[in-house]
Amino acid sequence: MVRIEVVSKAPPGGRCEIYDRMFFEVVRACKNVMYSLIPVNLYKGDVSPPAVIVNGEELSPGDGILLTPEEIISALKRHGAQFRGESMISAKLGEIYKNLTGG
Repeated sequence: MVRIEVVSKAPPGGRCEIYDRMFFEVVRACKNVMYSLIPVNLYKGDVSPPAVIVNGEELSPGDGILLTPEEIISALKRHGAQFRGESMISAKLGEIYKNLTGG
C-alpha cells in the first residue's frame, strides 16, 4: 500500500487545493494508493503546509513551489504505486495542473 498524506493549511486553498484534486484522481487511477488530507493543526510531524508525504518521504517540488504531475507520478512509481492507466492519469493530472495554475 502506498500512503499519501497532504498536510494542508486550514481551510485549504491554492496549492493545497491543487494537491487535493490531483491526489483524488491518483486514488481513482491506482490499485494500491491511500490518500489523506490532514489540516496542519492536526498533523503531529514537523512540516510546513502544503506538504506532500509519500510513505514517510516528504516530496520537494523541483521549482521549490509546486509539485508537477511528472514529479508526483515519479514519486508514486518509486514507492510502488500500481497504475491502472499511467498515460490516462498523467493527462488528467496535467489538465488539473494547467487549469488551476493558469498555464
